[in-house]
Amino acid sequence: MNLANYVSNGEDCFILEGIIDAHAEDALNAIPKKVKHPVARFDFSLAGRINSMGIALILRCFKEISDKAEIRIEGLNQTHSMLFKMTGVFLLAAPAKAHSGRKEGTA
Repeated sequence: MNLANYVSNGEDCFILEGIIDAHAEDALNAIPKKVKHPVARFDFSLAGRINSMGIALILRCFKEISDKAEIRIEGLNQTHSMLFKMTGVFLLAAPAKAHSGRKEGTA
């Protein structure tokens, strides 16, 4: 998995690209230390397959961040959205709202 991060409008933004599995552990473990603003936005539009280890790592990352920032998710495809609903990711993070007011996180 490749990770890009930047700050925009007072939010920490992270773009996740590629397969999210055990190989993503180092990158996902480093994210909470990079969160410095009250909102952390995650873009999954370039993410590929997410396996069970990937979900566990995302949950751990989001749990650590949720103590200090609101987590917003965007760019989910239909499979990711269903997977996040089934595994409880949405208990820690909310889909970002698009400018039109509709929820953007779900396909």
